[in-house]
Amino acid sequence: MFEFMEYNVAPWGHEITVYFFLIGMAAMVFVYASAPAVFGDLFGGTARIAMEPFQKIGMIISLILLLICGPLLIADLGQPSRFLYPIIHFHWTSPLSWGSVFLPLFGACVVGYLFALMTNRISWLKPIGILGCLLALAMPLYTGLDLMVQQARELWSNPTIPVLFVILSVSSGTAAVAVTELVTGKLNKSVVEFLHWFLYLAVAVTFALFLAEWVVLNYGSAEKQQIWHIINSQFAFEYWVLTFLVGILAPLILVAIPKIGRNPILLTLAAVLSAVGAYSFRAVLIYAGQLGQLYY
Repeated sequence: MFEFMEYNVAPWGHEITVYFFLIGMAAMVFVYASAPAVFGDLFGGTARIAMEPFQKIGMIISLILLLICGPLLIADLGQPSRFLYPIIHFHWTSPLSWGSVFLPLFGACVVGYLFALMTNRISWLKPIGILGCLLALAMPLYTGLDLMVQQARELWSNPTIPVLFVILSVSSGTAAVAVTELVTGKLNKSVVEFLHWFLYLAVAVTFALFLAEWVVLNYGSAEKQQIWHIINSQFAFEYWVLTFLVGILAPLILVAIPKIGRNPILLTLAAVLSAVGAYSFRAVLIYAGQLGQLYY
C-alpha cells in the first residue's frame, strides 16, 4: 500500500525524551508539595493532612530535577546560545518560546516556595504555590504542544498529545512522591489515600488515550498506518511490553483492587510501573513520529 525510507533517522534523541519526562515529573512533584498551601482545607483538608510533611523535601526534589533538565535541553540543542534564541527572538505563537519563558519562572517559584518554607514566611506560600501550579501545568503542556504544532508529522499533529503528556506527568510525579515517602517512612494511610486517587485517574485516562491512539494508527491516513508498522517492527517491546503491559495494564489492575491499591508498597510499585510506562510511551511517540516518510 505504501513504501517508506528505512534509513530515516530521528534527530530528537534520548536527551529530549528524558527532558520531557523529568520536566513533567518536576512539575507534578511541585503540585503535590504545594498542595497544603494551595488547597488548604478544601476537600476536608486531605491535601494539607497528607502532603504537609512533604513540602520541603518535595521542593528540593523538584529543584534537583529542574537542575538536571537544563543541561539536557542545552545538550539537545547542541550549543548553549541556542537556549536563549527563543527568548531573545520571542514568537507569540511558538510553544518553544513560551516554554523557554515558563521554565525559569517555574524554577523561580520552586526556589521562592522553598525559601518561604525555610524562613517561615507562611503568607508567601499560597500565592507562590498558585503561580507555581499554573506554571507546573504549563511544563508538560508546552512539551506536548511542541509536538502538536509539527503539522508535517501526522503522529504528532494530534490535540490529544498535550493532554497525554500532562496525564503522564501525573503518573511520573506520583511515583516520585510515593518512593520518597516510602523511603522516609512517611507513606501513611492519609498519603496513600491521597496518592491513590491521583494515580488511579492518571492510569485510567492513559489507558483510554492509548486505545484512542491505537484506533487512529490502525484506521488513520497512510502515514499513520506506516508509523503503526514502524512501531510494531522497531518499537514493539517498548510499546506493547513497557508501555501497555508494564506501564498501563499492570498498575491499573493494582490500583483498581481496593485492598491492593491502598497497600503502601503495592501502591508504590504501581506508581513506579506507571512511570516506566510514562517514559516509554513518550519515547515511542517521539522516536516513531520522526520516522514516517512516504514516497510521493
